[in-house]
Formats: sequence, structure tokens, C-alpha cells
Amino acid sequence: MRALPVFVSTLLILGFAQMTFAADMKSPTGPVILTVAGSVSVTNRSAFDESNDAFFRYHDQTFDKAVVFDRAMLEDLGVTEIRIAFKDWHGPIAFSGPLLTDVLKAAGCSGGSLRTLALDGFATEISAEEVGARNWVLATRANGRPHDIGGRGPLWLVFDPPGDRPATEEEENMWPWALFFVQCG
Repeated sequence: MRALPVFVSTLLILGFAQMTFAADMKSPTGPVILTVAGSVSVTNRSAFDESNDAFFRYHDQTFDKAVVFDRAMLEDLGVTEIRIAFKDWHGPIAFSGPLLTDVLKAAGCSGGSLRTLALDGFATEISAEEVGARNWVLATRANGRPHDIGGRGPLWLVFDPPGDRPATEEEENMWPWALFFVQCG
């Protein structure tokens, strides 16, 4: 009979520990610009709601758990700046924002590949190997200015091409802009 109280106590302690871990992620105070869902261990929003999540429903995206970020939360993870040139741009652009790996770590993202989704429905698959092989920046800004909705915002996922050279067309095509959703695992 002594085992039952110990078992119940252990369950309560584990439950409180899990609640504390989930509560460690603060809620956004500004507009949400990124939702990370799927294999995440940190949450700060409820599951997909058919009635309230019209844009996710439009894109056929549902999830049981997710973590959301506003611009300040993303930039609080640290800001890395990279300069990228591409032949079709007016000149080099200074992109700044957190490293993708830091965002995934903050979300407790586990699993293999990532799926990204942009506002216009453009989706990319990024393998775990690609995430680890490149210095991906989840750019919240270009040349110091926040990305605008209707331009390339709210986010633009880029990496610095190796060898201090302009980006190739193949690399530029790997960079989803108007990004708002990442599915882990």
C-alpha cells in the first residue's frame, strides 16, 4: 500500500515539472509572426481550432500543439546578421534575425525534416542534414527594417552562401519568404 502514495506523488511531481517547462515560454505581446508546430515540447498556444484558425484551415494545416513567436520574442533569441548578394537584386541585402537552430531549440523541436509554409502557400522541405549543414537565419529584418506583409514578410529564411560569393539561383530558390509556419518532424 505504501507504493500507491509514492506513485501518485511521483506523477504529481512529473506533472508539475512538465507544466513548469511548458510555462517557461512566454506569450507574445505583439502580433504573432511565426507558429512552430509538430514535434515540439514547448507550447504557448492551444491546439488548432477549426473555428478560430481560419488561415491555417485555408492552408490545410492542423496541429495538436504549437509555440508562437512575435518579432520581439524571435529577436530575443539573438540576432545574427548576414549580407547576401544575388544577381536579380538591386544590391546586397543585410538580413538579420535569430539562427533557425535557436528558434527550433526554443520550441523544443525534435524530429527529422522541417516543412516551411509561406503566406502564399509556397512550401519547402528542409532535411535535418540541411538544417545542420548551413547557417540558416530566420530574418526578421532586411537592411535594418522589419519585413512587411505584402513585401517579403513577415519572415525570410536564408543562409549565407559559402565562399563569400553571390547566391546562386538554386540557393535563392531555397529561401522561403513570407514565411509564417514551420512544421517540425
